Amino acid sequence: MTPSEEQGLRLTRAVEEAERHTGCEIVVVGFRRADGYLDVAFRNALVVALVALGLVLLVPFDIPEVLVFPIVAGASLAVFGASRLPAVARATSTRRRREAAIRTAMAVAFQERGVSRTRQRVGVLVGFFELERETAVLFDVGLQARIPADVRASIAEGLRSGCAGEDIESRAAAIAGMGTRLGAWVPRLADDVDELPNAPRVEGVQ
Repeated sequence: MTPSEEQGLRLTRAVEEAERHTGCEIVVVGFRRADGYLDVAFRNALVVALVALGLVLLVPFDIPEVLVFPIVAGASLAVFGASRLPAVARATSTRRRREAAIRTAMAVAFQERGVSRTRQRVGVLVGFFELERETAVLFDVGLQARIPADVRASIAEGLRSGCAGEDIESRAAAIAGMGTRLGAWVPRLADDVDELPNAPRVEGVQ
């Protein structure tokens, strides 16, 4: 679920609350989908085209030859179009394919949203993926040096668990709670400056 304006304000307040407890800079991005999954749509269309062609050629239907190509092409195009729908794309893509798409989308957003440009490299990117129904977390190199890998993994898993319901209040509470855990390793200093926007952004991949 990508945030509406009202929900975005709730997430903004959650980021502000989290950053009151830590010097980390938390950036939230909502993704309608991590990828267009065109390869999945083409694969589905090809499989259906081959099946349709096999049925037309091998099963004794009384179909004029001139109609064979339109039937096969029509079935293939219909499946290609259906595969662009979120539910179909999710159902016909593998978990590994979706995870790879999420990693790529997070890496791109990490650079585009300036998460890597904080003074001490203490940025944290939180990504909510609507089609994939996943929550992802990416820590900058400064945090990778300060926070042990198992602790980072625990923080990320805690956020994912807290956001499992996909409602805004659960997500906001999980983000706010993450600030306390991060603050144990990267406390907020008296001269802390808010370097990155707190409002969530929405990315839309077609």
